[in-house]
Amino acid sequence: MNSIPQANAELLVRARECGECQVCCITPVIDSPDIQKVCGSPCRHSLRGGCDIYETRPHACRDFYCGWRRSRDFPDDWRPDRSGIFAVLEVNTLPQFKPLAVALNLVGNPLKTVRRPDFIDFVVKRVRNDVAVYLMLPGPKGMLSARLQLNNPPIMEAAAKSRADVRIVLEMLLKRLVAHPTTPYVMENSGHDVST
Repeated sequence: MNSIPQANAELLVRARECGECQVCCITPVIDSPDIQKVCGSPCRHSLRGGCDIYETRPHACRDFYCGWRRSRDFPDDWRPDRSGIFAVLEVNTLPQFKPLAVALNLVGNPLKTVRRPDFIDFVVKRVRNDVAVYLMLPGPKGMLSARLQLNNPPIMEAAAKSRADVRIVLEMLLKRLVAHPTTPYVMENSGHDVST
């Protein structure tokens, strides 16, 4: 994941706290020299609503905040454990898009999520504003997430018509993600595996 580290908690959205959300302790792969965890596996340090090494947690954990914590662009009710949407801000490397990309990892009920009007509106607004947007589904434990870019002609054509047309395209793309063959993630680092 090319997420953008942000250690400065003062830059986070006010009044948004992780609370008991631990999606970032389960869903993504963590592959840094000081901590490793396969995708889809809870970190062995995560406790019910907390972390047993929170004060001394590694920099990979200390510096990471999901998109919901970092940007007001995400609605208030999109906290990952409540919405089923684990949004991650990434560095964009495609020249036709803005420097910041958005990966929307569907960790709840994916079909229900892509049918939500607020989700559809969020996607359409970013695609129209030249923000690279990716739809993702977590793979099985230790496998890469399936990922598709949403900046494509079918979405743009549907966005010019109606929200219902965008929903149909999102449902079609979701079917492609579900059918995507899984690929194991190969760790670059070792020695500090906290996967359970």
